[in-house]
Amino acid sequence: QGGGGRRGLRSPIGTARRSPGPGPVLMSLLAEDNLCGQTLLRLSASGASIIAELLRLARNIPEVLQEPSKSAEAAHYAEVLFDFEYLKHQEACERKLNASTGLLDLDQELFDNFGPILKRFYTLFESVVTFLEDYKEFLDNLASGVFIQYTTDNVLQDTDGKQLMCECLYLYGTMLLFLERHIPGPTREKVVIAVRRHTAEASLEKLESVSKLIRSTGYHPSTPEKRPKNYPEAFFSRFAVPESTVRLLIQTLQSDDIYRQDRAFPSPEQRSTRLATQAGMLYVILYFAPKVLHSSEASMRETVDKHFSENWIITIYMGHVVDLSVEWQGYRAAKKALDNIMTVESIKWASEQNIQWFSEARKELSRFLTDGVLNEQFLLLNMHQLLECMRKSNAALRWRLLHRRTWQPKLAAFIDKQMTANQVMDLLLQSAQLEFDVKAMFNGLLDGKQQRWEETKGQCVGRLRELSEYFTGDKALTRVKRDERMMQWFARLAQEVEQMDEGEQHATVMGRKLQKTIGALEEVEQFEQIDNNPQIKVFLADTREVIRSMIRVVNIKHGDLSKMEVITDLSYAFEILDDYTNIIHERVRNEPNYSVLLRAGFVKLSSILDVPLTRINQIDSPDAISVAEFYSGELVDFMRRILDVIPRSVFSILKQIITVQTSKLKPLPVKLESQYLKDYAQLDERYHLAQMTHRASTFTEGVLAMEQTSLGIIKVDARQILHDGLRKELVRQVSEAMHRNIAFNPQHDISAEFERVMGSLGTQMDGFRRSIEYIQDYVDMAGLKMWQEEVARIINYNIEQECNRYLKKKVLEHNSRYQSKVIPIPRFPGLPSSAGAVNCRAVNFTGRIMNGLLAMTDPATTVFSPEAIGWYRHDGTTSCGLKSFGLLHSGASATGLRGLDRLLAFRIAHELGYFLSVHRETVSHHLATLEGIRDSLYPEHQVPGNATKLYGGWVTKFEKLMPKMLQAVQKVGQAQLLRRQLSFVLQFSCRLDANLLYQALTTMNTAVLNDVREHYRSPETKPYPKEKNPLLAHLNKLLEASGMSDPLAKIYIVSEPVEGLPVILFLFILTYMSKLQFDKDFATLVRRKPTFAIDGMPFIVGIWTLLKQFHPTYTKQVLAYIGQFARATVQAAMKTTDGKPGQIPAETTNCLVFVDLFCKVGQIPRSTISEFIPQYIFDAASVIA
Repeated sequence: QGGGGRRGLRSPIGTARRSPGPGPVLMSLLAEDNLCGQTLLRLSASGASIIAELLRLARNIPEVLQEPSKSAEAAHYAEVLFDFEYLKHQEACERKLNASTGLLDLDQELFDNFGPILKRFYTLFESVVTFLEDYKEFLDNLASGVFIQYTTDNVLQDTDGKQLMCECLYLYGTMLLFLERHIPGPTREKVVIAVRRHTAEASLEKLESVSKLIRSTGYHPSTPEKRPKNYPEAFFSRFAVPESTVRLLIQTLQSDDIYRQDRAFPSPEQRSTRLATQAGMLYVILYFAPKVLHSSEASMRETVDKHFSENWIITIYMGHVVDLSVEWQGYRAAKKALDNIMTVESIKWASEQNIQWFSEARKELSRFLTDGVLNEQFLLLNMHQLLECMRKSNAALRWRLLHRRTWQPKLAAFIDKQMTANQVMDLLLQSAQLEFDVKAMFNGLLDGKQQRWEETKGQCVGRLRELSEYFTGDKALTRVKRDERMMQWFARLAQEVEQMDEGEQHATVMGRKLQKTIGALEEVEQFEQIDNNPQIKVFLADTREVIRSMIRVVNIKHGDLSKMEVITDLSYAFEILDDYTNIIHERVRNEPNYSVLLRAGFVKLSSILDVPLTRINQIDSPDAISVAEFYSGELVDFMRRILDVIPRSVFSILKQIITVQTSKLKPLPVKLESQYLKDYAQLDERYHLAQMTHRASTFTEGVLAMEQTSLGIIKVDARQILHDGLRKELVRQVSEAMHRNIAFNPQHDISAEFERVMGSLGTQMDGFRRSIEYIQDYVDMAGLKMWQEEVARIINYNIEQECNRYLKKKVLEHNSRYQSKVIPIPRFPGLPSSAGAVNCRAVNFTGRIMNGLLAMTDPATTVFSPEAIGWYRHDGTTSCGLKSFGLLHSGASATGLRGLDRLLAFRIAHELGYFLSVHRETVSHHLATLEGIRDSLYPEHQVPGNATKLYGGWVTKFEKLMPKMLQAVQKVGQAQLLRRQLSFVLQFSCRLDANLLYQALTTMNTAVLNDVREHYRSPETKPYPKEKNPLLAHLNKLLEASGMSDPLAKIYIVSEPVEGLPVILFLFILTYMSKLQFDKDFATLVRRKPTFAIDGMPFIVGIWTLLKQFHPTYTKQVLAYIGQFARATVQAAMKTTDGKPGQIPAETTNCLVFVDLFCKVGQIPRSTISEFIPQYIFDAASVIA
């Protein structure tokens, strides 16, 4: 019908030709019930887990395992840590340890503190040995036919088989290289010997193999240029792998693309990028066949030409960089093959090609990233161009990033000169941004693919049906003659399109059908009734466009996304990117909005997780979570290091704000005269302040604009990263300020120096607090909350570390509940001995504060007055008083006072323990004498005959034992007085600043005490709180933090009953009463001569605290002996030959004063004393009771 001639209308979608039926299908190697494949897969997964644990432990090597010359802690334990030399002189080493109690205690302390981490290291070494044994067992089983139908040859013919076989040996080699690189040989040896000495050898089944494996090779990572002879092949040969297997794996890697990367990088120019993964595997596995490296020139030439023709810098597992020109220097065949491709011409050609790719990639990225260009329609139409741009930019980046790391100075200078680090980072971040946008769009298209398919198919079917109805001739205004054949053709075509199912057929088949449909619609236009109707032709053109949209929907495949993941992989640069941290920091400082691009770079780097987790997820290993957490944590740490520039920049501005606020801006009075308004306005200073505030806020805008990002299994909130970064910088600066400021000049008076240091620190801390409070709204953070939390954490952490010197089992840094990996509290080395005893005898600034307080209140040089609540020198001037503690409170805050209180409590417990050890070592030898004295004094209510001579003889006999006891008792008393003073300051501060809290705690404390008393009256009806009830523990913390606890009522140590303690304490008191006298001005006992190193109140409080640790009968017994002594000496003094009353000895008067002050300290009622010392004795001694 018409000019085109008659043609029959046929269906555009022909019947697909059937392919012959498939033959018998062999079981997949990775099938769940395939023992051979599952064994290999499990080996590969376990290898990845072992390497993750190795890297995790390498980042947490205890300081004690370092070289003694580089670490004070390592030097402290050096005598009890041995390397393999111990095995040659085992008996001599053990004899030396057993001969010294101190060394035995140090040895036990070492394992108590570091035992768990040492055992974990040993378990790692054992895992490496087990991995190799399992791999060799698998090879033996494969060769002996245990896996039916599988041999080494047909496993290597299987795609998954050849990958897994190569991976297992590669992973083992990587373990060996990483052991050498991250855990030095001496460290490994110390770990094994320590575990061996403290663990039964029967439980260390693989001890011999572990010792053989980890023995030091002589290589040290700090000096990589010094390589031992035959290293590392001699290390690899300690446990031999079958040579035939190694040769087969090398041949497989040389000849095949085992990972089929040609789909991602099809261009021959990108062959080095395509084969980069197995090039790293070849590098490691070749060390198992050193003959190939040394003498197989043909094999090495083939390997180098194929895998390293452009790249002499490669990476192995997780981005560890290797320079082949250095590593292969000692291998003749390998070096010769490498020299062929490392000519000047080839290096220039590779570099020029890289520059060209850089230039082309930058232009294409600039075009694609222009606002409004990249959308879904553009993506569907230009997918090939986008992929090609990604290939080019990633191949260019890989070569440039890797070869900037060359170890040869001339090559490094040549490569660095061609392109700046800023240009490299710009391309990296721009390509990352394109990849991020494309992947996000593509994922959206994949998620909505079915819906989009149904929509476009519905449009197409509707249009075809409209055309069918058009040719019925029944439609209004159509004016067309009815055409049955055309009507039926369009209806049948609509029906065929409607029956298409995108999910059931292959994309290629579906695309072919749709192309035929388009062709049929183009052919039908040649019919006269359509050719003469422009409206129908336009309608058909629109229908064809709808079908093309269907084709584009069909072409949205998961395979393209997988291809993108391979192309955009950045795992090779995980170690390298640390080199560019300073570059990024500088860019962010100059362009704060540059940080917005960083998000895409972080997401791009998250491809590192694919390397270790692929096999672990395939086998569904329980290690998946721990491995993913470790590498995700590494990514987050890298992200924090990069973004760390923002809080540092904010705090550098804060320093200027602090200066303006504290030294330039005048405080505004409540009222002022208008004539002075201009002076107080200080417009220039306030404008400068506003400028700095705005600049600080711009730094945070870029980060706050970043959305939540997933790095591995960790979802990272940029806002939280910013807040953590600000906290980290605050912690760093406050810690540095405290460390730097709290140091006392040994040439100056300690009291004046203490007040100067605390005053300066208080001013600086107040400036920090005010500036953070000022800027908190501009950087979107709760500033004061952050300030209080972090200052408390800094002080508590340093107190905890300072307390370690009093503990046998120390709280290590990684076990501290105050230390954080995200917001670390820095540790500073102790001050040198030239800084003076007050400074050098401390671990950190909290110890220096305590030492300063102890120096100001030294009982040998000062007098404590209970009425004046202060310490005074012999000339009456104040050494430490209310002013000192007020300045201490302003500088160290209430948390600092509470921390010092805790530190003093540890000191008290330590000194009490020292007193008991002195008693055990010296006094216990005189127990028989003490029993005789006790018998002589029994009963206490009677006065012994010839008392003066008896007492004098006993005191003289034990006089040599007393100085050590006096030292411990006075230290305890001094610390107790300081604790009580700190409690007074805390309590006053609480009543002043938080009166509601104080009243609530007082009421609560009274109520709880009443309930406890009720419990003891009727325990059955009034039960005591259960152990799980946190009430008493939490209440006690609040009471101590508020200064509402009495340190003199505390129990510091728990001890068994000490035989003879009341008698020796009584003699101890008598010994020193002659060196004291009562001073009415100070209202206490003071030293009789300036040369006597004793003070009354620390002496009294120390004895009270000591007796408080034992049963009350001990205190009662001591008071009974003192009362007996007082009665006896008074009676002797009254018996005079001339009938006149005699003079009561000074020792007796001092004893009575001692008892009076002792009862006030211990809150002992007078009625208790009258049982031992009648009132007339006090009256006779002219002591007012």
